[in-house]
Amino acid sequence: MYIVGGPGSGKSSLADALAARSQLAALHLDDHWGRAFECDEAGLPTAAAVAFREELIGEQLRRESWIVEGAEPPFVDALAATSDLIVWCDVSFQVAAFRMIRRHVIADLSRSNRFPGYRRLWRFLRSVRRRYDAPTVPDAHEWTKWTRGYVERAAPRYRNKLIRSRGGSNDREVGAVIGAADRLRTR
Repeated sequence: MYIVGGPGSGKSSLADALAARSQLAALHLDDHWGRAFECDEAGLPTAAAVAFREELIGEQLRRESWIVEGAEPPFVDALAATSDLIVWCDVSFQVAAFRMIRRHVIADLSRSNRFPGYRRLWRFLRSVRRRYDAPTVPDAHEWTKWTRGYVERAAPRYRNKLIRSRGGSNDREVGAVIGAADRLRTR
């Protein structure tokens, strides 16, 4: 199963809930950001980053069942094409921003914030807002940052195995995903 969506859309929470319920490990692509997106001086992906990405995804795809969550374009098509089910967490920017702010404040209060600073949070929110509103660029480089438009343009290719989650309680979302997976298995 592949879970895609923007920052704050609920991908990680949904992946963790599904992993706990299915006894599968969830791969969070953001945990591997540094190695998977290392670029050279020209801003192009390094050979090491490309090799790491291929190894990371190849390892997951060799498993009988898997859960991967993340949204950067280099992963979207490879994972979408091979997954049995794609869950697109498609929440509004306002919902995503609220979640990102809440997550940041809680991490600050618990002194576990890996990305401290409210100026940094503000810049991140502005960046994410631009990605929610960005127009689709048909010939964009594969390593372009995630945009909602990119996922929306890719979604019709996978409509037979795609469910679109608009957010809500984790229990409801987990139930919807498991129901969709069961329906796909019985086709």
